[in-house]
Amino acid sequence: MLVAAVLMLTAVGPLRAGRAEELIRIHVEALGGRERIAALTAIRATGTVVVGDKRTRFTMLAARPNRVRIETENAGRTLIQVSDGVNAPWEFDTGDWPPRYRDMAKGTAATFAADAEFDDPLIAGAERGFTFDYAGEVKAENRTLLRILVTRRLTETFSLLLDPDTFFIVSRLEERTTPSGGKTTVVTHFADYRPVNGVLMPHLIALVIDGKPRQQTMVESIQPNPELPADAFARPVGIKLPKR
Repeated sequence: MLVAAVLMLTAVGPLRAGRAEELIRIHVEALGGRERIAALTAIRATGTVVVGDKRTRFTMLAARPNRVRIETENAGRTLIQVSDGVNAPWEFDTGDWPPRYRDMAKGTAATFAADAEFDDPLIAGAERGFTFDYAGEVKAENRTLLRILVTRRLTETFSLLLDPDTFFIVSRLEERTTPSGGKTTVVTHFADYRPVNGVLMPHLIALVIDGKPRQQTMVESIQPNPELPADAFARPVGIKLPKR
């Protein structure tokens, strides 16, 4: 009896991993297939971020595997945030005087770098340090969804919820550490998938923190494979700032 129980337990891992691999394969095909996804190496997106009654325009330049540059403008203030995937993420804020190119705060930098991944985890896979386990069905958003538990380099764990009909990622659930050292529950919802050069990508992203809606990103346009300036993700050095 004990031996049988142990054998059953040791068999669960491979079964869950096998189901996860099957769902990942279907997910990749549903988005457009490996060939089309591989051909989409960079994007330029524009849209609006809504936080409460505040609306902010943004432009995002992103490239595989994890380079991103986001520029936002609101009431004459420009904020630039960049990660080149190698060095510490940096920012430039004209709301501070004198404005300067500076490292992001440690907590902000960690989150920004993690979110800079060009491909979703199911596409990125083991090459980017992700491992997967099927965690069964869950009831969420008034429907039944498929849950995949994702672990990255044994330090980061979160869940992805897939729609069982489209196999698109509809939610990401995770626990993050706040700057003060506390814990907060973050749920990111993905919707309004539209084709970009043959690859389906979400154009509506909503952020819920500890059960409260905090932010909604509405993507208006995505340009596939834009020309990337050589210094698009580089931190400027030796630049003189204008006098105020």
